[in-house]
Order: sequence, then C-alpha cells, then structure tokens
Amino acid sequence: MPDERIGDHDSRESTTADRAEAANPGSVDARHLLLVGAGPGLGTAVARRFAVGGYRVTLLARSPDGLSDMAGSLADTGAKIDTIAADASDPDDLGARVGELYLGHGAPGVIVYNAVLGAPDRLLSSSVAHLQTAYSVDVISAIVVAQVAAPAMRAAGFGTILVTGGGFADHPIPALATVSLGKAALRSAATMLGADLEPDGIRVATLTIAGQIAAGTSFDPDRIAERYWEVVHLDGPWQPEFRFTGE
Repeated sequence: MPDERIGDHDSRESTTADRAEAANPGSVDARHLLLVGAGPGLGTAVARRFAVGGYRVTLLARSPDGLSDMAGSLADTGAKIDTIAADASDPDDLGARVGELYLGHGAPGVIVYNAVLGAPDRLLSSSVAHLQTAYSVDVISAIVVAQVAAPAMRAAGFGTILVTGGGFADHPIPALATVSLGKAALRSAATMLGADLEPDGIRVATLTIAGQIAAGTSFDPDRIAERYWEVVHLDGPWQPEFRFTGE
C-alpha cells in the first residue's frame, strides 16, 4: 500500500481554521452584527432591525456601490455602519477579509450568513464551474466565516452564528437545483458547527424561511428580520434549527 494516505495530517495543506488559530484573536463585541450577503430585501431588513436595536453593523457584500447605497439607507438609525467588499464565491479571499475583522477590537459577536447564488438552474445542464461557484457561495464560505470567527468567539466565551435556510432544503425543486442542494448542505453544516462550538459557548443555528420572501405578505422582510432578532436574543433552550413560517 502507498505510504501517503488521504487525510494524513502531516501532508495536508493549511486551512483557514489553522491560520485563524495561529493568529492572536481580537476582542468580541456582543452587540456587533456581521451580515454576510448584505443586499436589498431581507438583508436590509435584518441590518435595520439590529441597527435600530442598538447594534453596530458591518455589511459584507460583493458590490462596493451596493454597500455604499445600503449603508446610506441605514444612516437614519444612528448606528455605526461599516462595510467590507468581498465575494462569497472566493472563500479564500472572503476568509482573509473577515479574518482581518476578527483580529481587531470589538469584532462581531453575532453573524448572519445570508449569501446565496439563487439563480434558476438544473443539474443536468449546469457546468462544473457553475456548480462549484454555487457551492462556494451557498455553503463553503459560510463554513469559512465560522472558522475565522471561532478563535475570537472562543476566547470571549460567547458568539452567535445564524445561517439563512430555506424551504428548498425540505422540498428541493429541480428548476432551482443548486439553491436546493445548497440549503440542505448549509443546514447540515450549521448543525455540525453547532455541535463543535457549543462547548465553547458559541451558538450556531439555521433560520429556515419556509416561504417566498415578498413585501406586504406574511413573509415580509421586516417580519422575518424580527424573527432573527428574537432568535439572537433567545433566553430559552437553543436548537440547531429555527423556522419562520409566516405565522
């Protein structure tokens, strides 16, 4: 048999988690929100709810112009709003940018991972490149963000990470193939991360939105944002998945 085995510790590459553990973690602020995948609709509603609630908010998204517009729309809250331009389809770059944040003072004690590719597609007609990009955005970058934040949260003894789930994880749709796959995998990832981090006082969960987000409906972004607020400030028993059903 060959001497080198798959997964051999001595031969593996350094991971984001390894690099994060090697650095000295910064301090964590329990009232600082990092919103990954900041955009119109739900992202803006979540950012506004926490800003109005007295949180400092850091917005992360791909478009600098979009971030500037979103930050401007939140100016009336009086909250401190920061922005980071980074692309969730590039987990290494995203990890590096978020890593800088977690080496500083007052890093986010709350993370909402809201990034999703979300384009209509089908498995039989999707290219390998498209499948890889979708998985990077929908799943891998969420794991990387948790890897980067974990050392500082561990040192602080607290932290909350919520990932935005969807009903596609329960009922996959062939015409929305990668988002259906992504939401199912993301829920599994959050469950495993929660099991790993719970002993350190860090809470991880999926918040599954079991319906189509639309203003003026029972799935209005502002109503869903209130559910994020409730979960983050939950005093009762924690669980790996919370749901918003429009009720």
